[in-house]
Amino acid sequence: MKNKTGMAKLRRKVVVTFLVITVVTSLLSSMLDFLIEKLEPVFLSDDRLLFTIVPLALLLDIAVYVSGGIVFYLVVKKAVRIESERQVRENNLMYAAVAHDLKTPLTSVQGFAKALAEDKIPEEEKKEIYGIISQKSSRMNDMVDLLFEYSQLGTAEYKPDITEFDAAELMRGIIADNYCDLEEHGIDVDVHIPDSPVVISADRRDITRALTNLIVNTYKHNPEGTSLYVRMERDGDRCVITLADNGNDIPQGMDIFEPFVTENTARTTGGGTGLGLAVTKRIIECHGGSVSLSNTYPGYTKAFIVKLKCR
Repeated sequence: MKNKTGMAKLRRKVVVTFLVITVVTSLLSSMLDFLIEKLEPVFLSDDRLLFTIVPLALLLDIAVYVSGGIVFYLVVKKAVRIESERQVRENNLMYAAVAHDLKTPLTSVQGFAKALAEDKIPEEEKKEIYGIISQKSSRMNDMVDLLFEYSQLGTAEYKPDITEFDAAELMRGIIADNYCDLEEHGIDVDVHIPDSPVVISADRRDITRALTNLIVNTYKHNPEGTSLYVRMERDGDRCVITLADNGNDIPQGMDIFEPFVTENTARTTGGGTGLGLAVTKRIIECHGGSVSLSNTYPGYTKAFIVKLKCR
């Protein structure tokens, strides 16, 4: 979520710049006042200079603060320009990624549709082709839906429906809902969720989506026979959810939470849109929590660790 991080850095830079310039201008003003005070006897001894000391001190003070204001404006202007250019570059990369990921299934759909329209597909193969077209269309539709959801999260339009609910019960339900898919992909699940309620205040639908993305990620991007370890525990006022597996490694230096980043960097296999984890991160952070990836979780190749406020 670089836009949010970039804006946070920009705000910090503006605040720090303001404080530094304020301190510097105050020190300069104090030094000038001290200098004027030392020169005051000279002005008082000469009638021609007597009436210039007050306006001179005032003008010097004004000059110092105006100069400070100009410096602040120039520094902030440069920082805003750099951040704006960075966001434009990031958006351009995102649009390019969208175009890349939509082009492959769209080309297939166009090709099959044209072949069907020109009656080039044998009758016995048409049912299979219709199935492929439906699958490709669903993939494109899912990608557009995910992109829309990702763009909405963290904006003024995003208004979560905050309620209190039991995160332990929710997590058990998510695992149950995905159990058939996990079993189908040969994923062995080891669950450690407390029987007592772990109450959090959040948008239940969005948190369900965020945690479901992590479960789905397990069986979509790991080989059969992978073991999934799910643990929920309290850590002070935090609910800590750990989903660890012994499947594929995440390459070092890869920010898996950025949009359109997948383990398959070329994104040619169609294994995922690269938006699921980005959506998860935004949802969790919009609720004041955090999600991180650990490559050193004992006994597993990787672990996603989610922290949410609980009461």
